[in-house]
Amino acid sequence: MRLNVLTNQKYIRKLWLSLIFGLVSLNLFFSSQASAKEVFTINTADSPPYSTELNTGLYDRIIKKTFTNLGIQIKINHLPSARSIENVDIGLDNGEYARIKGLSERYKNLVIVDEKLIDFAFTAFSKDSKIRIDGWDTLKNYNVCFMRGWKIFEMNVKGTQSLNIVSSVDEMFGMLLNDRVDIILYEKLRGYDFLKKNNIKGISALKKPLSVRGMYFYINRSNRLLVPKIEKELRRLKENGEYDAVLSDFI
Repeated sequence: MRLNVLTNQKYIRKLWLSLIFGLVSLNLFFSSQASAKEVFTINTADSPPYSTELNTGLYDRIIKKTFTNLGIQIKINHLPSARSIENVDIGLDNGEYARIKGLSERYKNLVIVDEKLIDFAFTAFSKDSKIRIDGWDTLKNYNVCFMRGWKIFEMNVKGTQSLNIVSSVDEMFGMLLNDRVDIILYEKLRGYDFLKKNNIKGISALKKPLSVRGMYFYINRSNRLLVPKIEKELRRLKENGEYDAVLSDFI
């Protein structure tokens, strides 16, 4: 009889331990799931000055400020361009920046946040601030240089006095510094970033960009209810001066 009692006690103790272990495991599982859902994962393929590995770029700071003000914790992933946007399209991550309009036609699960992060300005830089550029045709009077692979320039720059296509940003600015060309073509903020980092004086962006394209934030459609909140917060940052304060650090 005593043996049966001891056996039953061991069985009950084992059963309780199993139950407690199961409840703890279940609680840890749901806690981890909840934590995962609380973090809004955002991808980017941008480079400095727009995005950096330390998340100190222009886009990084605007995105972080926006979501902090909305009370949403985020994690920024730096990925290759195709993977960055495809991961959001399939729902592996929640958002992606910064892209041009119209990508929802190709990526059916992406929803645009229809408030610009910034205007991406394709711009002429020169040592001669008196030069006036008003469209692609006005480049024909000058010796021009740009970097290989920039399709917008390859498609639109025709009939210049001379045209040099180089492989690096250092080579391009070197052409201008050494008076081998009159104008170089680049993106405005990237140009300013290069000048600042290299402490180069006497070169400036000509006043009127050759082309301007808005850059936007996209999210997976499962989070589409956030869109109006993000748009509203981006507009608020622009209206109260916080946006300009961030932008001024890069110009």
